[in-house]
Order: sequence, then structure tokens, then C-alpha cells
Amino acid sequence: MEHAGRRKWVCSLFFVFLLWMSISFAALAAPGTGLNKTKLTLIKGATEQLTLSGEVSGKITWKSSKKSVVTVSATGRLTAKKKGTATVTARADGKTYRCKVTVKQPVTSVRLNQKSIAISAGKTYTLKATVKPTNANLRTVAWTSSDKSIVTVTTKGKLKAVSSGTAVITAAAKDGSGKKATCKILVKAPAQPKADKTVTLDSSSLTLQAGKTGTLKATTSDGSKVAWGTSDRNIVTVSNGTLTAKKAGTATIAARRLDGAMTAFCKVTVTASANATNQTEPKKDTTTDTSADIKPQAGESALARKFLNVLQNYSNRVQSDSTNGSVWRYSNSGAASTWSAALSMIQKKGYTYCNCALLPRWALRELGIIDSTNFWGLAGGGIQFRGNVKEQLLKHCEIIKVYKTPNQLLSEGNLLPGDICTWVEYQHTNVYAGNNLWYDSGRSGAVGGYQNGTFVFKTFGPAATVNMSGTTVGYIIRLVK
Repeated sequence: MEHAGRRKWVCSLFFVFLLWMSISFAALAAPGTGLNKTKLTLIKGATEQLTLSGEVSGKITWKSSKKSVVTVSATGRLTAKKKGTATVTARADGKTYRCKVTVKQPVTSVRLNQKSIAISAGKTYTLKATVKPTNANLRTVAWTSSDKSIVTVTTKGKLKAVSSGTAVITAAAKDGSGKKATCKILVKAPAQPKADKTVTLDSSSLTLQAGKTGTLKATTSDGSKVAWGTSDRNIVTVSNGTLTAKKAGTATIAARRLDGAMTAFCKVTVTASANATNQTEPKKDTTTDTSADIKPQAGESALARKFLNVLQNYSNRVQSDSTNGSVWRYSNSGAASTWSAALSMIQKKGYTYCNCALLPRWALRELGIIDSTNFWGLAGGGIQFRGNVKEQLLKHCEIIKVYKTPNQLLSEGNLLPGDICTWVEYQHTNVYAGNNLWYDSGRSGAVGGYQNGTFVFKTFGPAATVNMSGTTVGYIIRLVK
């Protein structure tokens, strides 16, 4: 009996051992239920499939803790909505399984403050990159130059012009989104220092009677020629130093060296003619005066003369307002799109705004050449056209690519009064008035100056403006018909 009991006990133990082994092997062969991922990082807009593996007998219920960050479908398909974190849960057979999801916001655009610029060798310039959206996880950019022998760039976008030529600077988002922006760089040879070049007039002030003529003599230090100009053709005109007094008033005569190194001035006072009546002449409304008595100069079209007359009327109003205490300021924002709207603002508020490209656009709109669509000069001398404004201009204008200095154009006879010019060295647009003077509402020179950090106009010209003769005209918009 004792042996029989021992055998029974051994058999029972062996049976338990076999049962434990079968359970263990079953556990190894069939892993437990769970999600295929418990942590996940997605880019906004991306999708991902979650699956619940293992033995699931009942229905799986999916849920997101923040649907604004990530949503989940009835089959476990995730869609990243916006930057943030959320937990996605799958509930089945009374158990809950979790996956932590992090959504990152990629860069959607990179823009530079310039599309093209021209600088001289040895000079520096800093480009500025705008990366959007502002809530992107990584908003830094990597800067590269297509040719470091022409221009180099630092990690902060600072350029250094090394030698003449062209190169492209690229700012690329570092987050792997592939977004980037480029700027074309034109590096010019360094400017040669100017020699001591002067011009003097034999008189700094003159008085003439209306209807009479006078003469000014200009002397240059090296015998070079000068260009003559007048600040007001209604008062006095000038041709090769010969003055013709038109009517009572004052004007400034300018003698400018063709190389632009220096300009000399003479103030001319015109008195009433001897046979003038004692009656007071009615005051003209300079805002509507068309100056029809001023005829086109050699080479300019009648339309260009009408255009210049409109600009002169604008300038007359600015000078009058400046005397009366109303203020015309420079601004690229807040300026009225039409001349009449600018006048309405100054009448209501005592101040108004203008900028370089807006001045010719006002006059072109007044003449019915363009509508409310815009154009403006780009750094590098190009033109930005908006809408169909180019097609509108071409009905009345020629658009001429030149890339030459004013002196070169003048020597070729290819810079005419009324020409709208864009400038390679500046993001700037102005109008040639003739006699080396300009209508301008952007540069400084004789048209105005800064007051408390804001540029204030005292005139739109015609006047000598800073650094025009030594720089480069990119394009000319010429009114011809």
C-alpha cells in the first residue's frame, strides 16, 4: 500500500508539471493584448494607424483626450490637427490601452526682406528672414551662399560682398519642411574715390524783371560740362546759363556737374514787368493748375509734359502746405491711394503721407493711365507689377530695361523729362524732371529732411536728390502716347 501511494503522488506531481509547462508555452506563443505604439510624434496634417493586437473578443472603442490636437477614427486612424499633446485610448474587453501623441507644427513659409540687392565689393548687408507660422516648433533657418568667392553669409544672415559677380543666398528652414527663400546678390566693383571736382557760379543771387533775360556763368575745376535746371519754370527758365524771367516770384537755378560730384545754386528774384497793371492778379489754385503754358522739351511727349505738370502741381501744394503748417510725411503704410484722398486727409488731420512709387502713381491715375492697381521699384532695379497694371501702362508707355547711370543715359539722349526710373542700388522710384533734377518723394537732398525720426517733405521737386548721378537706373517707364 505504501508503494502504491507513493506512485500515485509522483503521478500527480508529474501531471501538475505538464500542466504548468503547457500554460507557459501557451503564454509564449500568444503574447498579451496591446497597442502597436504607446508613444508617437506626428507633424501637423500627418496620419497614422494604431492597431490593438492580441485576443480581443468585444468591440474596440477609440477616443482622443484632445480632438483639437489629434482625432481618431472608429478604426484607430489618427489625424494630427495642431501643435500639442494628447492621449489616444483604445478600450476593449473592459481594459484601456493608451498611446501618448505629440503633434509638431512645421514651418509653412520662409520669406526674405529682399528678393534681389546690389552692393559694392567690401560692403555688408543683413538679410532678414520671416518664418511662419509663429508657433512652429523650430523656426530657425540655415543660410548658404551659392558662391562664397562673390558673397559670404553668416548664421545670422549678414552678407559680405567679396568680389564682383552674382550669387544667390538661400535661407532654408531647419525643421525639415523643405521651405526656403532666396535673394539674388549683385556685387559691383568698389567705387573709385572721386577727385576734387567743383563747380561755381558767377553769382549766387540775381534780380530780373519779368520778360527780361539774364546770364549765369558756371566754372568747373576740370573744364567739364554742367546741366542746368530751375526749381520753377513758371518763374524763370534756363538754357545753357541763359535765364528768361516769366513772372514775379522767386526760383532757384541749379548748375550740376554731369559727373554728379557737385551742384551750385543761384537764387533768382523776378519782379513784375514795367507795364504791369496795379491790379492784384487772382491767386491760382495750384492743386488744379495744368501749367499749359509749359511746352514739351526736346524728346519728351505731350503726355509726359502733362504728367510733369501734374507732379509740379503736387509739389506746389506741398510747398504751400509746408508754409501753412500742414505736414507731408514719408510712409509706406497709411498713405492714401489717390491725390484727392491725400488732400482730404491733410484737410481733416493736418498731415498726410506719400512715398516714392506712390507719387507717380497718383499722377498716372489722375491722367487715366492706370486704375487702382500698383507697381513699384525693387532693390536691384526691377519693377513689381500687381494685377494687370503692366498691360495698362503699355497702352501709353514704353517699359525700357537700361541698367546704366544717368550720365550714360544723358550722353546717349536716352533720359527724357517725365521718365519714371527705378534704381539698382535702392528699392526706389522717382521721375526725371530734366536738367539733372528730379521729382522725388523718397530720397532726401533738397526735397525735405528728418524731424523726430520721420521724413518730412518741403517739396516734391524738381530738385537735386542724394546719390542719383552716381547710381544706376534699372528700368525706365516712358510716357509716349
